Amino acid sequence: MSEDVGTGHMVSSPEAGDGPGEDGDGVQALQESGEMSTEEWLDRLDEEADIAADFVEGLLDQLDLPGDLEIEVTDDQAFVRVNSVGSGLLIGRRGITLEALQELVQCTVQRRTERPAHVQVDVEGYRERQLEKLRGKCREAIDRVRGQGEPLRLEPMNAFERKAMHAIVAEAEGVTSSSEGNEPRRRVVVQPAQ
Repeated sequence: MSEDVGTGHMVSSPEAGDGPGEDGDGVQALQESGEMSTEEWLDRLDEEADIAADFVEGLLDQLDLPGDLEIEVTDDQAFVRVNSVGSGLLIGRRGITLEALQELVQCTVQRRTERPAHVQVDVEGYRERQLEKLRGKCREAIDRVRGQGEPLRLEPMNAFERKAMHAIVAEAEGVTSSSEGNEPRRRVVVQPAQ
């Protein structure tokens, strides 16, 4: 469930995201630790989404690019989606410009809120399409690990993508996963269950 920036924000069911800590469960983890209520957590995400959307909107204005912004807030993360840009300028080759935009948004949100940001930016659905490809590769890796009995390392991914891969592996029988390496080369390793 989602709604346009100008008309408010809707909360939808959780999907894999980069909640508090890469392996955290977002609002559930915070509630169990007694740190904050669901309402407080969602208010934080709303605030972060607003800051991110304002930044992206300002950037679009500076670049004289069209674009419609959409915000979605889940239990773990806020998403700012830019649609109708009509240009790959904000995506770049292999998503490198989008990753830079993500970094700028994260820094802006963190500077304004003085806490880690939980906002994911996507342009024209690029990030979602890439995530779907990674999910397919992860499922193939699970099949190979089951068949060969040897660990398999996936390509480097950001925290959001790694969390999605860990969720897929967690649902599969006979395999487990872990992360290894350092950013930006951190990756998921799929291995046979003990």
